[in-house]
Amino acid sequence: MQVRSVSFDTSFLLHFKPAVDSVIKIIAHDEIPSFITSTVVSELEQLKVHGRISEYDYKKALKRWRKTKAVIIDFKNRLLSDTFGKQCLKSMEEHHGANSKHVANDCNILVSTLKNGIDLFLSEDYHFTSKITKKVIKDVKSVACQEFHQMCDSTLYNID
Repeated sequence: MQVRSVSFDTSFLLHFKPAVDSVIKIIAHDEIPSFITSTVVSELEQLKVHGRISEYDYKKALKRWRKTKAVIIDFKNRLLSDTFGKQCLKSMEEHHGANSKHVANDCNILVSTLKNGIDLFLSEDYHFTSKITKKVIKDVKSVACQEFHQMCDSTLYNID
């Protein structure tokens, strides 16, 4: 599989295993276009502000993201992003049994990642790495396909 672009989840950037740094190093070395959603940036800041991660962990996550020169992305069209997000929440609840308030950020990240045509999404979060999530991605893509052709043809790989 040729990776044309990659995006990171909060859990990946904060993961403590050295393998994460190895992956980041390869992505940076190969100059693979990298992205991070505004939701992930916000989550990192909130975790630090609320004392759920240390200053060291916060800075390490920033260093990882900056090493790849990841660009911040978002889904600017609120009407469509809300529509796709609602489908994602519904699908997450149906397939994962997750309460929508617990996966709202996950759905924002997933919708932004799909809309921007990212090939590879790196996460340590079960809601992204589970085989069940393929059903969620399919559900969101089927709703979004009418408005954004690039979302119809996209293939998003999520790896644990």
